[in-house]
Amino acid sequence: MEANGISIHFELAGQGASVVLLHEMGGTLDSWDGVFPALSQHFRTLRYDQRGSGLSEKVRQPITTELLVEDLEAVLNGSGLAAPYHFVTVAAATMQALIYMTRDPERIASFVFCNPFTGADPSRVAALEERAALAEREGLRKALAVTLDKSWPADIGDRDAYAAYRARYLAHDPVCFAAMNRAIARPNVTHLAKDIRQPTMVVAGRFDQVRPPAASEQFARTIAGGRFELIDAVHMMPAQAPAALLALLQDFLGGEAQSVTRQRAG
Repeated sequence: MEANGISIHFELAGQGASVVLLHEMGGTLDSWDGVFPALSQHFRTLRYDQRGSGLSEKVRQPITTELLVEDLEAVLNGSGLAAPYHFVTVAAATMQALIYMTRDPERIASFVFCNPFTGADPSRVAALEERAALAEREGLRKALAVTLDKSWPADIGDRDAYAAYRARYLAHDPVCFAAMNRAIARPNVTHLAKDIRQPTMVVAGRFDQVRPPAASEQFARTIAGGRFELIDAVHMMPAQAPAALLALLQDFLGGEAQSVTRQRAG
């Protein structure tokens, strides 16, 4: 589809309550391959390649988190997906969902935040800028040591799944990847957790070296009624541990979808 002035590659399947899957920085809609088909059997499920990723348009303009939220709004409108939405996010995509919440809270049914990243500590902004410059200057392969090698150590999980993910990672446009690194440096939206009124589950990966489980658990505690779960996973949770994540999603989303249906009937 054409959305917010660019070409966006998306997939929409299934019937039922609306679920929106937002992939991690460095990922593509393929990150959800182990989750999307099963969810689509029970939900109207949307996934898409974010700007500069996968088969979506490669851009040369600066990317901001706010611009990614505008893309999200355009994709939701262009797909015709009906509100309210159950958002499932990975890492920095959490920022997009939280900013969207400040604009249209009534259009959100629930949240699932996987290894949530909600903004860089000031001390990390310079590191993100350096990482962006490295990828831009020398390409993704040269940036692996400070990106994927930490996010998904090669000795954890299925070797074929890792190899497929690594290949997609290396296929990213380095300029867009750099722009995404700069985008997640700002703003910090951690404070918005206290404003969440929708049912929320936070899922942490036991082997996540980027977002330690303790940080995700602390984030969950700031959310009224927040549910916290810990599974054996790395940072790229849907791609590396889809079965464990899917079980949690089916349990959580099934209950929340029924709740929304009862409220509408009432």
